[in-house]
Amino acid sequence: MTDDQPEKEEPLNQQSIRVASLWSSWQIGANLLWAYTGALAVDLGATGVQQSTVTGVQTLGNASMQWAWGSLSDRFGRRPFLFLGLLAIGMTAALIPFAFTAWQLILLLLVPTIIGSSAIPAWNGLLGDITTLEGRGRFVGIITAIGTIASAISLVIVGFIAVSFGLTGLTQYQVPMYTAAVGMVISVICVLVITETVRPSKRRVFEIRQSIQRTPSFVRFLAVNTLFFAAMGAAWPLFPIITRGVLHIDLFLIAFFTAVFSLSSGIAQFTGGYLADRYGRKPIIIISRTTIFVAPLAHATGAITGNIWFLLPSNIAGGFLTGLFIVSSTAWLLDSAPKVHRGTVVALFNFFTGVSAFCAAMISGFVLDYLVLLIPYATAVIMMMLTIVVIRIFASLGYFAVNETLVKVPAPTVPQVPGPERAP
Repeated sequence: MTDDQPEKEEPLNQQSIRVASLWSSWQIGANLLWAYTGALAVDLGATGVQQSTVTGVQTLGNASMQWAWGSLSDRFGRRPFLFLGLLAIGMTAALIPFAFTAWQLILLLLVPTIIGSSAIPAWNGLLGDITTLEGRGRFVGIITAIGTIASAISLVIVGFIAVSFGLTGLTQYQVPMYTAAVGMVISVICVLVITETVRPSKRRVFEIRQSIQRTPSFVRFLAVNTLFFAAMGAAWPLFPIITRGVLHIDLFLIAFFTAVFSLSSGIAQFTGGYLADRYGRKPIIIISRTTIFVAPLAHATGAITGNIWFLLPSNIAGGFLTGLFIVSSTAWLLDSAPKVHRGTVVALFNFFTGVSAFCAAMISGFVLDYLVLLIPYATAVIMMMLTIVVIRIFASLGYFAVNETLVKVPAPTVPQVPGPERAP
């Protein structure tokens, strides 16, 4: 039996449905939470630095602990850390309506980003455990697409309800946050019924050096991705500033545009899995990264013209390209690492990505606060967005140096998980 083959057939036949249910409820809850935190920070009167901190704390908090959570999940199993992480996210969503200042919101967000981050490497490790090399891209694409589309539908429904209730001010955020908490509770229940894929062992925890040595192509990919996500992170705090602070769009339209992004991402993940398995991981990664500059470009255009509907093509293109990258990069990482190191490798990847994005987001906030002392607020945001467009274009060229990980092998002699081979 090879490293990429599941240990047991029957439990994994049932596992596919359980895993899909877990991911769907998780995405409904988490996307509702993160869709509104940026807008809430704007309404709480956040400065540029505070707005960047709201964005940065999500990326840095996730990243700073994932190397540890990933190693622990490789050592003790996936379920305990999925349970802990999803529960932390749900509790935070329930408490956010009680935040009345930007700093209170930032402190609350530390919980899902530090403790909640335990679920991410455990999830990626679980996906690698129950899939084989040649069907991995399709399986990851289907599972993630299901969750993404489910979350998109829920965003539109909840956003409509939030506006229909006639709530104003900070109270209008209660509906999406409490709904997010319910979604996370359901995901926690799903964790209890999935089958554990890792047997606890006495192997050393935090084998970072061994994980890297067993994954030689990982270092180059890590360096390229770390640089590129600095260009990504610089724009993240500016997006809600444009939508809420410059264009003043309401909660329903925020939900609508986020749902469009999610639907586009889901479609891309569904099709991207097939493409990544047929043509390789690298071509899909390159396409998704070299064209993602359209998102900040469209936001800048919307801010310049005052036309909110420029955000529609921005979210369509941004979602589609993000979905392609999610499925292709996840497959790339799972291909590269041996099973016993998957959690650690994914965690290291997310650690460097998160630190890079956090630093860039914080710099972006400081630059914005400085520029608004010299030029109008909207002009400063637009100038920064256009600069980020150029930086993203140049940073994306590094992905051409990444190697291909998909190597065709003879069909395995053991049964594979049904569904993925012919289908987020």
